[in-house]
Amino acid sequence: MTVSITECPGCHYRFNYEWIPSASFHSIRLGPKRIFKCPNCGELHKFSVMHFGSDPNLPTHGDNAETGIGKKIWALMLVPSVALLTFGAFLPVFVPQSLSYFFIPIVLGIAWVSGYVVYLLWAVK
Repeated sequence: MTVSITECPGCHYRFNYEWIPSASFHSIRLGPKRIFKCPNCGELHKFSVMHFGSDPNLPTHGDNAETGIGKKIWALMLVPSVALLTFGAFLPVFVPQSLSYFFIPIVLGIAWVSGYVVYLLWAVK
């Protein structure tokens, strides 16, 4: 695990954040920043995780359900896209002559996820 000293942009709570550089199931990775909940105020914020090292005087929190973005956000991001991708995959089976329509639900699913990530970037401070 990698440890970074980070600070909440909302309540200025400082803590050590343990995270895996390649992946996360509880936060959204955006290059050197991640979107997750502050363990102190509970608000979603963009945190810089590039201040490597740890401070023994600060509490340590990890990339887990406590700091996770929540089931509601994951559901709003993934359920419509999975439904559209599944519909697009099975469309040629039910309507064989509409092979060109196969890509429309897939493109809509990709657009949904992309649009929702852009919304999170804009809405989360």
